[in-house]
Amino acid sequence: MRTLAALLALGLAAAPAGAAEDEGDDSSPGLVRVGGLLLFYDSQGPLSFASATRSELPAGVVDAGEVKAVACQHGLSIPTGLSLRSTNVSAAAGRGGYLKALERLRRQRPELRGLYDVKVDVRETSVLRIWRRMCVELTARGFQ
Repeated sequence: MRTLAALLALGLAAAPAGAAEDEGDDSSPGLVRVGGLLLFYDSQGPLSFASATRSELPAGVVDAGEVKAVACQHGLSIPTGLSLRSTNVSAAAGRGGYLKALERLRRQRPELRGLYDVKVDVRETSVLRIWRRMCVELTARGFQ
């Protein structure tokens, strides 16, 4: 029991350091990571997206302002033992790619004819390496 309490205290002490994000940190898009004995994996990750600039827009379009959308993947990894080297039982699910974020944006703003100046961030959150979430955050300018 003492070992479990010590590991929990160590994990909680290390969590704020891992959660801190420096300005300008690079992210490498991909699928949510899981390990060990994989029971279920149904995930879609981010791909690349070529974006137009303001100068490439068709004549006569009206700027609709900034638009945002988010799509996430989730993963769960449960250790089978108390050792740090013990194997895990894992599962992951979610449609966390650009396509899902764009679909959500189309449902939120059906009046848009298109997007330009698209910026995409990938944000990963992990709690003691047991639960993970990786989200694609899409920010763009829309036009009508």
